[in-house]
Amino acid sequence: MPTNTLFSFGMPALRLLSAFLLIMLTTHARSGEAPNDLFSQILSLQSQMKIKITGMERIQNEEKVITRGNPEQQIEQLLASFNHIITRDAQGQIERIVIVNKKQKTEIERIVLPTTHQGNHFMVSVALSGDGSIWQTVDMIIDTGADLVVLPESMIAQLGLTNSTFTHQKMQTANGTTDAKIGKLQTIKIAGETVENVEVAFIADHLLGKNKLLGMSVLGRYQLNIDDTSQVITLFKK
Repeated sequence: MPTNTLFSFGMPALRLLSAFLLIMLTTHARSGEAPNDLFSQILSLQSQMKIKITGMERIQNEEKVITRGNPEQQIEQLLASFNHIITRDAQGQIERIVIVNKKQKTEIERIVLPTTHQGNHFMVSVALSGDGSIWQTVDMIIDTGADLVVLPESMIAQLGLTNSTFTHQKMQTANGTTDAKIGKLQTIKIAGETVENVEVAFIADHLLGKNKLLGMSVLGRYQLNIDDTSQVITLFKK
């Protein structure tokens, strides 16, 4: 009789053990694989950014998207084909994203902007770049009364415009007339639409507070339709 039976296996037991080890190795390998579709990419960023994303069931059979930049820029690129709403905390960090639906192309070219509310104002999420290399994603107030996009002066450096040449112009604000620095943003991305060479006014931060205005230097390129009931703004290309 053997003195040690712990390692005495028959062939069926060996086959079972081999199959179990193969399953474990395969599972481990898959867990280390890079995301290979859009759904997996968004799930990965959701975990990485520690944010809540709802509406994931609306993303099915979508191919992987090549992205660049920081996690916030990547999530914007991944969701460029979907109407979505981004909610931020008091520090301006993303805390929740709602995926509304996939953008549909129609005979009339249009851009649907899901919005959030700030008081009586509609707000939309916009990606801005002054020179094409540095990007900032911000929530902006839809303001048809503003001739230009209006941003706080502190964003000049954040948008890569530190060495730019500005003209000066007097502008009327809620707090009175002020001197504004007038320049151009190379690109604005809004709901997947790219708008280039956008005139922008930078004014003192204390006059704007935390507000940023999406004015007519962007909105004037479209016919604007505001639906107060659904809180959706539609831009029709002229």
